[in-house]
Amino acid sequence: MANLRRGKWVDALGEHVLHLGIPLLGVCLGMQLLARESFEGGTHVGLGWIDAEVRRFEPEDPGVRVPHVGWNNVYPVRESPLFSEIESGRDFYFVHSLHVVCADQADVLATTPYDGDFVSVIQRKNIYGAQFHPEKSQAAGLRFLTNFLAV
Repeated sequence: MANLRRGKWVDALGEHVLHLGIPLLGVCLGMQLLARESFEGGTHVGLGWIDAEVRRFEPEDPGVRVPHVGWNNVYPVRESPLFSEIESGRDFYFVHSLHVVCADQADVLATTPYDGDFVSVIQRKNIYGAQFHPEKSQAAGLRFLTNFLAV
């Protein structure tokens, strides 16, 4: 966020995304920046375009590793063109220690099982976020990005 503010990108992004309605896809950290605040190494203000917090995984089970690294299933919780031709439960590649917790469940597009379930894809109007890395997720990731380009 400091880099976005320093480069005066916040207002420009807001103009294009919020006012002009141009679709935006935040990937991994980019998804987390869409939230209201993050608790990574302190408390930090995000873009606030999604009413959400970014929290660190804090598993009670010592067998659950943090960071969450590797392939895991993604389960859409509602219809979206982002998941056109992608079956529910398809694996995508993750590498993260924090996750988004949405205040409004209407912003949740998909979840993933890890230390319980966490939000892995969000959507509010033309604003999308994916916690996984589509660019590392082979055919499913390519389909996901192709679907985004078509929205």
